Amino acid sequence: RILKERGFGGAAILDHNSVAGAREALNMHPEDFIVVPSIEVSSKDGHILALNVTNPLKRGLEVLDTIDEIHAAGGFAVAAHPYRRWSGLGEKNILGRPFDSIEAHNARSDRRSNRKALVLAQNLRTPVTGGSDSHDNGSLGTGFTVVPDDCQTVEDIIKAISQHRTKVGGEHRSSGN
Repeated sequence: RILKERGFGGAAILDHNSVAGAREALNMHPEDFIVVPSIEVSSKDGHILALNVTNPLKRGLEVLDTIDEIHAAGGFAVAAHPYRRWSGLGEKNILGRPFDSIEAHNARSDRRSNRKALVLAQNLRTPVTGGSDSHDNGSLGTGFTVVPDDCQTVEDIIKAISQHRTKVGGEHRSSGN
């Protein structure tokens, strides 16, 4: 409801190591609003977003094993906030790994970290996503992924991301340049 009031046409719902929130959102059957069921998985070396996943995934695995598990579940693996000190994967855990996308904008990351994430995605020619990383209703939608207007389903959104047809934007954490 809040995101619709703010002009959003959909959202990926991600809880830490749980699909409960995504399932709840799907069960609401929101009209004219696309819910991308997802989970934020805590790998051994940092967070990985699993888009289009409806069942729980194992936490604490190596990065490559986590990506493999996401793909086996039919999901889309995104390197979350790569340069965040306390939960980002860092370049060494992203390079050479089969991520489907990089989160190039996160509203809870500072401007410098987001800029570095965008440059990393550009250098690797990897599609981008963005998100609010909201932990409360007040920050819903403060970071986002812009998808083309022709996206009408979850599959359309994943395809648009894969085809580099998305843009990212929103606010940044106040620290950082």
